[in-house]
Amino acid sequence: MNRKILYIHQEKKPKYGAHYINELIISKLRKKGCSVETIYPAESISLFSKSLSGIGNMLFFYSLISHKNHADNYDLVQGTTYTVLPFLGSNTPVISHFGSTTYGFLKSVPSLLNLESEEKTLLGIYANLKEHLGITRRSSSIKSLKDISRIEIEVARKSTAVIASSEKVKHELVKNKVKADKIHVIHNAIEDYWFRSKPIKKAKQTAALVYLGRMGDDTFTIKLKGINRLLYILKKFPNIDKHIIGMCSKVDRYYLLFSGIPRVAASLSIEKKKIPSLLRSHYADIYVNTGRYEGFCLSLIEAMSQGLVPVTFPIGVAPEIIENGKNGYIVHSLDEMAKIIYRLSKSPEKRKNMAESAMKKARMFNADKMAAQLKNIYNEVCAKTSTAS
Repeated sequence: MNRKILYIHQEKKPKYGAHYINELIISKLRKKGCSVETIYPAESISLFSKSLSGIGNMLFFYSLISHKNHADNYDLVQGTTYTVLPFLGSNTPVISHFGSTTYGFLKSVPSLLNLESEEKTLLGIYANLKEHLGITRRSSSIKSLKDISRIEIEVARKSTAVIASSEKVKHELVKNKVKADKIHVIHNAIEDYWFRSKPIKKAKQTAALVYLGRMGDDTFTIKLKGINRLLYILKKFPNIDKHIIGMCSKVDRYYLLFSGIPRVAASLSIEKKKIPSLLRSHYADIYVNTGRYEGFCLSLIEAMSQGLVPVTFPIGVAPEIIENGKNGYIVHSLDEMAKIIYRLSKSPEKRKNMAESAMKKARMFNADKMAAQLKNIYNEVCAKTSTAS
């Protein structure tokens, strides 16, 4: 049965992360016959300073309350994490979609002291990175993130159903006393154009290193995405070609930063649809992810779809899909990452076999499959709600 859905989504937002996934879901659901209407407040609420932006965001989303009376016109309401807050308690089923949790962010980002205990040079790299990017103060508030985390969990507990993008996200929610039987794991998907791309299937004698993903323009995100870890790894391999495909706002500063590292090419803030063409020549090269937390990690799937071999920390969906030595490697330290890169970079035949396995695994993450799984959950949720009433 095709459902009538009220979807909380701002279609003018940048198309990455949660916004990218929401856009993809809405597009596929409409193609499958569902009626999807999107709503989002036209203006932000700016009552607080930047250090209290978490509270401002909550009030911003709470302004959706004016639409609550219209919820009865829909079969269900869906939104990202706490955006469904105003619709809790209505007669319409509410689905909260968690691509990640703020709880996970907070648990995974280390203090400055822990940076040095992980690897003695990381603190110095982090300090130099901040200076190079012109970051003179902390641009995120832990207090506001803790506020967001609390409201996310409360919304998850009270939603009719919860969608988690990975088993990791489900575990984080269950740990915060969200009932396991209301959580459905549905993996995110990548756009169809990734599967239409044609990589040049020739493994180089010595692999290049490729980073794909968000960078970091503030202290919290730099640590979250492990950018100081990334610089450590890049400098470990001065004689290997390296390609950074990153999303950031401090583009000029990052270009200057990478120009000081041997054999680095950078492609920053490139339109997403153009990225597959940048990766065509990187078949059987090594995708590195030095991040500390992801709920899912789209860039991992995107890279694998083009035949890159991942070497990554156990973030997001990686532990669910990577088989060490077959389609990639999961590492637990920078030293282990460096050793695997060194061995793998000199093994073209092994990388070619792993590249084919990586591409095969990536095909699981197509948007039609994701939309079909969502429709099944909608039917289940609506049937239970109808029976209960």
